[in-house]
Amino acid sequence: MVMPLMVFFTLGLVQLTMVQHAKLMTEYAAFQAARAGIVWNGNNERMHDAAVMALLPTLGRTDDLAQVGQRWAWQASFDAVLAPLAPGGAVPTRFNGSSLFGLVRVDTVNPTALSSLDTLWKLRGGAHWQELDFDGPDGYPEVPGLERFIARFFNLRLPDAADQTYRRATLLQLRLRSLYELKVPFANQVLFLTWFATNAQVLLWGALDRSSTQAQNLMGPGGGTQALAGAGRGISHQKGYPTVVKPELLVLWKLAHGEMPALGRRYFLPLTATYSMRMQSNFHRKWVMHSNPGWGL
Repeated sequence: MVMPLMVFFTLGLVQLTMVQHAKLMTEYAAFQAARAGIVWNGNNERMHDAAVMALLPTLGRTDDLAQVGQRWAWQASFDAVLAPLAPGGAVPTRFNGSSLFGLVRVDTVNPTALSSLDTLWKLRGGAHWQELDFDGPDGYPEVPGLERFIARFFNLRLPDAADQTYRRATLLQLRLRSLYELKVPFANQVLFLTWFATNAQVLLWGALDRSSTQAQNLMGPGGGTQALAGAGRGISHQKGYPTVVKPELLVLWKLAHGEMPALGRRYFLPLTATYSMRMQSNFHRKWVMHSNPGWGL
């Protein structure tokens, strides 16, 4: 009687440990994406590729270049299968050629398009700026005629709102969303169902292998959880795109129930991480993802 319980407990412990490892890898991928973004003008394609490369070890073995290529090809084929199912709406399918629907999504939360930037110094193109100079309003103080931009550093009573706005604008802040596949048998199904029900704020009843959305005891009949399919609420944020929207949750549900033959039965959990770095190249306006004056900078 004890043996099955110990086996289930061990499987769950192993799977949770792997999820924690994947969370750490997601945070590392966010760092790599930010590192690529600050030197590539905030290019979302470069950030996406850097994040995928960092996450390849979570997809399988990457002992040599051949295996790295296999993992890369697998994630590309996975994204290609998911592309026709892209939800749209709250999250666009693509942004300047960079995919926002698949295993990895990089959301550039900052800089944002704000009218207050158009009046600040060192903007290429003025009100129609195309580049945001990363060295900021206090750069190159040795150039004659620029003393007025550093005068506030010698007189603390002078206002510095414009300078601070510019400095915040040259801070790259991103949110990385990755879909991590649960791979431990039985534990993957239980953890996915538990997470999905929690997101939908629906109670589960019955035994682990016979869960139901209807009230019943552990000895009840085979449960039914199909009511959860369209009940997911998604994960949203004050700034930027949601981590997952309801149509994406429905795709994850179908994957978990084998309703997508091209991919088989797979269980995925969305993991997120954020990272901020100061720009080391001029941020290009075409990579501004959001325009929301209510956010501030």
